[in-house]
Order: sequence, then C-alpha cells, then structure tokens
Amino acid sequence: MPSPPSPEQRPVVSLIDERERVIRQLSEHFANDRLSLEELESRMEFAYRASSVGELQRLTADLPSTAAATAPATRPAEELTATPRDRERLFSVMSETRRRGAWPVPQRLDLLAVMSDTTIDLTQAALPTGIIDIHVRSICAAVKIVVPPGLQVVSRISSLMGSVHGGGEPNEGQRAAWKEGTVVRLTGWALMAEVQTKVRRRERTAGGEPPDERDES
Repeated sequence: MPSPPSPEQRPVVSLIDERERVIRQLSEHFANDRLSLEELESRMEFAYRASSVGELQRLTADLPSTAAATAPATRPAEELTATPRDRERLFSVMSETRRRGAWPVPQRLDLLAVMSDTTIDLTQAALPTGIIDIHVRSICAAVKIVVPPGLQVVSRISSLMGSVHGGGEPNEGQRAAWKEGTVVRLTGWALMAEVQTKVRRRERTAGGEPPDERDES
C-alpha cells in the first residue's frame, strides 16, 4: 500500500489563491440562496482576516460542493421546451462580465457581483412586457445597466458605503417618451460598490465614435 505523500511532496496552496477560491465558493452559495446575507458577510469577514489555509477551508467545510449543488436536475425534454425562462441568475466574482446584444431578458434577473465589473446592456435585447425586475446584490464591485431611450426605469436600490446613480421617477416632460407596457424595476443593495443606470442616446456617431451614454434622470 503506497504511503501518503510527505509534507515536502504535497502541493503548496497559496493563501491568496485559497482566499480567492473560498470567496468565490461563498458567493456561489449566496447566489443560490444557500447562505443568508448575514452569513455571507460574517464568512467574508473571516476570509479576509484568515491567516492560514486551514482557517479558510473551515469556512466552507459545512457547505455542499458547488459542482454538485449547482448541477441542474434532469427533466423531460417536453417540459423544458414548454416552460418559459422567467427567471435567471447571473453572478460575477472577481471578473469582468458583459451581457449585451440581442439576448432574451427574463422577467426577473438576479445579479450578484463581487469584486467585479459588470455591464447589463438592454439596448438591443428582447424585452418582455410588464415589469422587468433586476435584483442587484453588489459587494465591492461596479455595476452598469444600459437602457435605450424611452424605457422607464425605477430604482429602489439601497447603498451602504456605496454609490447608486440613475433610475428614479422621471419628470412630467419625459412621460410621453416612455415605452408603453415595459418597466425596468431595480431593487437590491450595493455594499462598498457602485451601481449606475445609463441611457444610450444613439447607436453610433457620424465619426464612428462609441455610443453616447448618459445617466438616467
């Protein structure tokens, strides 16, 4: 029977790499509603204060494997085709994420951004009618939501040591420009983060410059 590897032969795990891995796992569990906000904040605090790999690994020891926990359940093909996608989750952890182009927007989009740069561009997207709920949970991240002119945006995002710009109730002069039947409602919170709502005024200038984006007001 082969003997276990000696300490010299075991792979050395960097404290920084392990901290990033643990933070990513905690974010995934939070995005899938397996951790409450209080539990996430507490474990994140311990993760930043941990001084050894063992301390970091204990923070996720009681949680299921993210690979097993996120595996989709098998359903009949006819059920998959008959059920519309009304809700979608998007999370960005220590990365840069862009959702743009002609993509189908669900009726509810849950967004979790942790130490990342995320853009949700609705200018060319297929928008459903009614209220589109975008629930934002942003921690030490930058989130930008780009909308076409005339699309009603109502922001109810709270912030703690953060910044939230754009959205809100438009004035009377803008009501005629609203697109009937579709409203984007922003909810959630920003913790030491920035959330901006921008209006793309035009697709491209005559000189080929990038589209002009301005704060929704």
